[in-house]
Amino acid sequence: MSYINSTIIALSTPPGFGAIAVIRLSGAESISIVKQIIPGNFVFIPNKATFTQVFDNKNHIDDIVLTYFKSPNSYTSEDIVEISCHGSPYIVEKIISLCTKRGASIAQPGEFTKRAFLNSKIDLSQAEGVNSLIHAKTKAAHSSARNLLDGKTGAILKDIKSQLIDAITLLELELDFSEEEIEFTSTKTITNKLNNINALIRPLLLNYYFGKMLKDGVKTGIIGAPNSGKSSLMNAFLQDERVIVSSEPGTTRDSIEESFKRGGIQFRLIDTAGLRTTNNVIENMGIDRSKQTIKHADLLLLLIDSTKPIEAFDKYILNPDKKIIIILNKMDICESKVINTLKQHFNKYNTIVISAKNHTNIHNLADLMVKTVKSGSPNFDEIFITHQRHFDALIKTEKNIDIAIESACNNNPSEFVVTDLRIALNHLDEILGKTTNDDILNNIFQNFCIGK
Repeated sequence: MSYINSTIIALSTPPGFGAIAVIRLSGAESISIVKQIIPGNFVFIPNKATFTQVFDNKNHIDDIVLTYFKSPNSYTSEDIVEISCHGSPYIVEKIISLCTKRGASIAQPGEFTKRAFLNSKIDLSQAEGVNSLIHAKTKAAHSSARNLLDGKTGAILKDIKSQLIDAITLLELELDFSEEEIEFTSTKTITNKLNNINALIRPLLLNYYFGKMLKDGVKTGIIGAPNSGKSSLMNAFLQDERVIVSSEPGTTRDSIEESFKRGGIQFRLIDTAGLRTTNNVIENMGIDRSKQTIKHADLLLLLIDSTKPIEAFDKYILNPDKKIIIILNKMDICESKVINTLKQHFNKYNTIVISAKNHTNIHNLADLMVKTVKSGSPNFDEIFITHQRHFDALIKTEKNIDIAIESACNNNPSEFVVTDLRIALNHLDEILGKTTNDDILNNIFQNFCIGK
């Protein structure tokens, strides 16, 4: 393949000015290309960083540190040369230009990791773990990405695959000896094996939304009536006057999103338009967006103005499984007996009393948000799937195993059961990259950084 035989080059550190920059080459010609721009007496020693210089003919371009990783003991399983130079955009551009003139090709996004996958250095789920690790913003996201990259998630999937292959092998042996007078495996034994496989798949599916939440951040809707203190709460979380605060109802007419981190979790705060009935067309558009936020949020912060009569918000919160915190705001201007009455009214929810204006109890609220998200959820140390592609493939795998179980229970011929199990196996292999088509591969790697 000309794709694999070519030698690629890219800047692997962020572009711009910096103390150092790292330029990476991968491919069979890496050494011969670099030899042409450094002193002729340089000796390439695997896994050793060595000081040398880069020249354009006789013009000294820069002092560099060069590291050589010999195939197959490298990231891509090919010869890799890394050049650490000064972080000047001119120097970086010049070195890359010198190498491309001598046969290197500019790498595409994710091409180094794609080569690692194509060279069987890692499976596809591990490749996706590389990108997830790069973009991890919190401890939880980092933990999930490391599980992918370290192959822990893949190990579970490979165990599922192994058991599925065992079941298929058992049934295919029966087909091979169908004309012999031997005792076949009972339907109960086969269905028990298949049910045990689905028992391994099911927790991964159930934990997907929690895992995705850890990876992408907890979508947190700040909702309530106009003037309940939603924008003030947003500003209190961010320790900044990010949102305009006004005593005039309906000031916020669009959804505003910002993030903060607490307890290893990223919370994506969404300040929404106040929920009320109005004839203002623009405000109603904002309220419609508020309702969409309520529908799709992972966590809802419902602000109650403690100085006003209780409004009915049940019509907006229709999902009993939605994680909700009731926030009794304006404790600085409300009598304690009123607060106690409100606490009793909302006693079936997690409830906290704050003053958004004075930033009172904001840290306690943040801690309650962490506790609420973790409540009823698996531990951070458990293995999660966090990619939609993995979730979809596992759904299809489970579905086809269920079809095979039903087919076996109906005493259908073994070849029918095997056909459904092989389809299930193909869906499982999509995650690990055994049967993934080029379109899926290109879609995965085009979201990587150039140079990774």
